[in-house]
Amino acid sequence: MARWFRFGCALCVVCSLGGCSGRNVKDKPVPVSGTVNVDGKPLDDGSVTLIAEGGAAPDTLPVKDGKFEGQAKPGKKKVEIRAFRLGKKPDMPGADLEATKENYLPARFNTETTLTAEVTASGLTPNNFDTSTKSK
Repeated sequence: MARWFRFGCALCVVCSLGGCSGRNVKDKPVPVSGTVNVDGKPLDDGSVTLIAEGGAAPDTLPVKDGKFEGQAKPGKKKVEIRAFRLGKKPDMPGADLEATKENYLPARFNTETTLTAEVTASGLTPNNFDTSTKSK
């Protein structure tokens, strides 16, 4: 009995020192926040997506009134910004459908982005993004 008790205690110590979760501390999400302006004004409704190198799952944070906050995994990221407005209501006879949200920012801010940032233990750098829909 004493031998099993010592074995159990030793197992608990090993798990607490080495971590039983299998997750690397480097992969633990950290708090991030920032701002997004479109044409010099805070973005009303949108999202910021942080895409890691190597194909890891992206972190998408909602933007409201120009501000975003949430959790993201550390590392270098590609940044995609989307701005939403209500699109046309689908015209289907007999169906009472709501208008859908559509992204109105040019592809250079999302699918063709060159924006980058880095998530560290101290947050997101840079964390302020200014976009202009009027210039190329």
